[in-house]
Parts: sequence; structure tokens; C-alpha cells
Amino acid sequence: MNKQGDDDLIGGDQDAANEMHLLFTVSARMLIRLGDDGAFLDWIADSGPMLAPGIAAAVDPRTGPPALAFRVIGAQILNNTPRPDTDFRCRAAQRPGRNDPCDCGSGRQYKHCCLPLEAGPDFLGSYNMLPHLLDALPKKVYVTLPDTAVDPDRVADTARQWQEQGDVERAVGLLEPWFTAGRKLTDRLAPLFDQLMDGYLELGRDRKRDRLVAEMIERGDRGLRAAAMQRRATMLADRGQDDAAWQAFHEAQRESPDDPSLAILEVTLLFQRGEMEQVRERARFWLLRLERTRNANYADLIDLLRQIRIDPVVALAGLAQDMDPDLARLGDLFAKAPGVEAHYQLRTDGTEEGVLVPDRKLSAVDAGWYRIFPRVKPGLTMTQHDNPKVWDDAPAWLDYLERTPLAWQSFDIVDDLAMAVDVLQVLGTDITLLEPLLDRGIMLLAQNLADAKKPDTELPWIVMDNRPALRLLAHRVFRILESEQGGMPNRIFIELAERLLALNPRDNHGLRTDLSRAYLAHNEPDKALALSDRFPDDFCGMTLNRILALYRLGRLDQGMQTLGDAADDHAVAIRMLLAANPKQPPLSDFGIRFHGKDEAWLYRVAHRPLWERDGALEWLRGAWRKAGRKK
Repeated sequence: MNKQGDDDLIGGDQDAANEMHLLFTVSARMLIRLGDDGAFLDWIADSGPMLAPGIAAAVDPRTGPPALAFRVIGAQILNNTPRPDTDFRCRAAQRPGRNDPCDCGSGRQYKHCCLPLEAGPDFLGSYNMLPHLLDALPKKVYVTLPDTAVDPDRVADTARQWQEQGDVERAVGLLEPWFTAGRKLTDRLAPLFDQLMDGYLELGRDRKRDRLVAEMIERGDRGLRAAAMQRRATMLADRGQDDAAWQAFHEAQRESPDDPSLAILEVTLLFQRGEMEQVRERARFWLLRLERTRNANYADLIDLLRQIRIDPVVALAGLAQDMDPDLARLGDLFAKAPGVEAHYQLRTDGTEEGVLVPDRKLSAVDAGWYRIFPRVKPGLTMTQHDNPKVWDDAPAWLDYLERTPLAWQSFDIVDDLAMAVDVLQVLGTDITLLEPLLDRGIMLLAQNLADAKKPDTELPWIVMDNRPALRLLAHRVFRILESEQGGMPNRIFIELAERLLALNPRDNHGLRTDLSRAYLAHNEPDKALALSDRFPDDFCGMTLNRILALYRLGRLDQGMQTLGDAADDHAVAIRMLLAANPKQPPLSDFGIRFHGKDEAWLYRVAHRPLWERDGALEWLRGAWRKAGRKK
């Protein structure tokens, strides 16, 4: 099933896409409220042009008034929406007979009125209306969906959309009921399984991933077992367990020898071993095999295999794991590491600010570590030292880790390991061990604070002893921002950034603007406003986001007042935000200029999508003119 986005339906026009998204969202609510096809078509004919004025204006007058076009759109929405009253099946809308009076009220026969328009191209195609429908229903419906006739592909696509929008928890909540005890596990659930595994990965729920894979292998049918075995092979490879990964691969191959997804898994495992000739040979084998099928669905896979034959290193850069045996050994040691324990005291000296102090045994372990491992910590608030030489004596410090299990309880040591792994990431290697190491540091911090007498004590960054623990948390937060690649920060980012600001309220790492953006992206303007109260007279991002939060809260007078106060300091950023096609200014590797064009450009790139919602940008344009400012 080809799942289209709103912008795909109207040729990439973002304004039309926004109108269409709103139309679909409101239509889903009205479908549930009205419960009658005729009433719904009457409603969309009357209200559709107001909800989507741009689309209404584009209607060819020779085909009739816009209301008629929206009735046609409404019929297609009815045909394509899996409603609760149809057991979540899609069924054709109830339409008049050919010779019956048309239900649009024209008085003409249906065949001479709306039928020719409705018989035309279906512009929705296979567009997935299920996300809009579920937005209008209570979450308790998720549990009932596996017992309905809903298309699992639509459910998987809905979860994918939510996950891409940063709502991973909701996506997981939608998928988990399909795999509860006692349910029949068949190959039709494979897309749901893959999406749930991706959700667990993003949420850091490794135990749930392991349990789900084991459950699919034990109870699933042949196709689902094969998918689970492939996933297990990938997970084992990510953990550096090469032999076990190959065993899982061969088990998957026995279950489903013709599965084309085995191609990339096999060449990736060979790549990790450094067997480049074998990589090329197996890529050639799979390429010939898939080309003979003449299956258009394999076009992207065939293209990737062709690239692998030419240059495996370049083609698999985004898929490969490092082949260094030292890294593989670190992965094995990490997999065997003991659970987190509290070995720090939170010394406060009667103040609200604390210092993390290791106990005597752990302090001795740290001292032994730094007799072997080069003490290379980054300056200022950076989370990476970019020094690959820490791997020069890796066997010595890996031996120390193996014989000193207590080392895994040290913030300093886990911080060093995370930065050592990240060095390889910086050099172009895709390393999956980094996030687990950072997550261990976060769990260590939570455990030590939970055992403290004053768990709410602040841990200021200015205190050097606190930095390894805070850096692990900040490192994870920045990794999430990097993975978003310009998108909106997800809920995990919000949770971790809030935790970091609670521990270090001075925000030395400068996360407040990104956190404010995340609040606005997730429709929490009240939190964005509260955050701006903590950091007044700040970067342009905090001030402009305060104005946007006030707009979202309907407090327009206060928004105007804040805009007036910001007019002098942030005029460059406001003009850049309002400009239709501004030219990118030069950007420096050494920071941004306060109130400069570079600061304004970076704000525009990250935040303009938020201003384009709900008419906020047009309001700002009018308010800026009203304030006597030029565009």
C-alpha cells in the first residue's frame, strides 16, 4: 500500500497540504459525530470551502461551484476511511442510483450531475486516513483494533507517522496490543512488528526488544519468525556478537530463503568482518536474483546493491558497524556489565547545590583507570574531545574493564568510554554502542540521586566533579537533536532536557531554545512561556518563541507588547522570519553573533514551520506592520 502524505496529494504545495490536513482532520471528527453519509456530504459541501479556501479557489468553475467539488472529495474520504461503524473497514459511500435524483440538491439525475465527477480520478489514492480517525477517538480504542477488520498496513503506517512526528510513546501504545499473550501471530503482522521494534529502539527499551523478538520466534508463523530472526541478527551485530549474529542470519535464511531483505543483512555482516570481496560477490548474487524477478518494489534495493558492488564502503556507510576488534570487545564487555548501583554521595555542605563524590572503592577504581586510560576531557561544555588516540592502548584499558566490574559504576569511566566510541562516530563509522553507553550514564545518575537524601539538589556544571555525569546526560540530548536532522525534537528530548535544566538551571549547554521549540511543536505553549520566564532578555529564539506561545494561548495583547519590547533587539530575526526567500548569511564554525544575521537565519530554519501553523506568521506580519516596522 502506497501511503501518501498530504503534500503528495497536491503536488508539494505546502499551503494546500496544510489545508488538506486540516480538512481531513475535521472530516474524521465529523464522520464520527454525524454517522451518516448523506449528512457528512452535506456538511463538507457547506464547510469544506471555508476550511480549505485555497483549494476552493483552485476549483475549475467549468466543473461547477466549489461546494460540488468538496462533495466529490467527501465521497472519496468516505470510501477511504476505516470507520468504527464498519468494523474499521473501508467501504464505498452510499450513493444514489444512476437514474435517481442527485443528493446534492440540484434536482438532476445522479448520472447527469455528480456521478461523472465522482467517477473521475481518485486523488486520495491509497492515502491513509486512519491517523486522522484515531486523533478523533479515545486511546482505549487502540486495545480493540486487533479484533477488528482494520488493515494492519494502515496501522503500521499510522505508527510510523506518529514516530516520525516524535510521538513514539503513542506509536508504541498503538502497536503493543497486537502482540499480547494468546493472539495469533502471523506474517501479516510483520510491518507492525518492525515498527514496534523501531519504537522500542528509539525509547531505549532493549529488554522489551529482546522479549518481543523471542516471542515472535517462539510463537510466530514461518514468515514472522524469519523477520524476528533477521532483527535478532541485526541486534547481535550491533552488540559486537559476530558469531551469534551469523547464526541468527542462517536461521532466518532457512525459514525464508527467498526473502530479499536478507540481501542487505548478509552484505552488512560480511562488511563488518572486512570481507570486501565477499561483500561484492554476494551483492552480485542478490542483484542477479532480484533483477530476474522484474518486481518494481525491489527498485531501491537493486540500486543499493549496484552501489555496493562498486564501492561497499561508501554504499554501506550508513549501515556498517566498525570492524575494529577492540570495539567489538568493548561491546561484549558492555553486554556483560553489571546492573547500575549507587556509589556516590551527594555532598551539599548545607546549600541547595550539590557535588557528586565517589565512595572510597570507586575512587580507587577511577585512580587505577587513569593510570592506563589517557585523561582527555573536552573543554567548556563540549561533549567530545575528538581524540582518536585514546584507542592506541585499548587492549590495556579493556583488560582493566574486564577485571574490574566496579568500573561500570563510574561516571568518569562511562563518560570516557562514550567519548571514545563517539570518536569513531565522528570519523564516519556508524556505531550503535554510543546510545547504550549514554543511557547507562543516565541510569547511573538516576540511581545515585534516588539514593540521595536530597534528590532534588542541583548539580551545577561549574563544579568539575559533576561534569562527567552531566556531560553524559547532555551528550545524549545532543545526539537526539542530531538524529532529528532539522525536524522537531521528540518527547525523549523534552524529558532529558528538562532533567538537565533541573539539575543545572544555568543551562550552560544552551538547550533552552531547543526545549522551547519542542514545547511549541508538541502543543505545550504554556511550558514554553514558563521557560521564557526563567530566561528573559535572552537569545532571539526565547523572545520570539515567547511571542508565539502567547499567540497560541490567545493572549494577543501580551504578544503585541512583547513584540514591541523586542523590536529593537530582535528586529533582524523578525525580518528574517517574515521574509519570503531570504539569502543565507555566512555561518561561522566559531559560534553565532548575538542579534546578528546568522542567529536570525538559524532561528528561521528551525522555527518557521511552527510559525506557519494556525495563522501565526500572518498575525506576526500584521503585528509587525502595526508596530510601525517595515517588512
